[in-house]
Amino acid sequence: MPLADDGVDGVRRTGELQRELTYDGLRSADATGSKGGRRPAVPAEKTDAARAAYLDGCSVAVPARDHGVSRGTIRTAGADLRP
Repeated sequence: MPLADDGVDGVRRTGELQRELTYDGLRSADATGSKGGRRPAVPAEKTDAARAAYLDGCSVAVPARDHGVSRGTIRTAGADLRP
């Protein structure tokens, strides 16, 4: 039975180590001013043009086609514009 106990303890220690390393990475990123997450597919200057087109009444497909991204990306970029 010692193998089962070592296995459970080993998994627990591995989980604790992973959690500790994750928090270390998050603290390091916070200290350097970084933030997590994926970078936007559409740069900020292009987002403004896509938002303006959306407000002018264009369908979502037009700015998506113009900027070479998906319609979902345009919807995400203009999410705060929708009711």
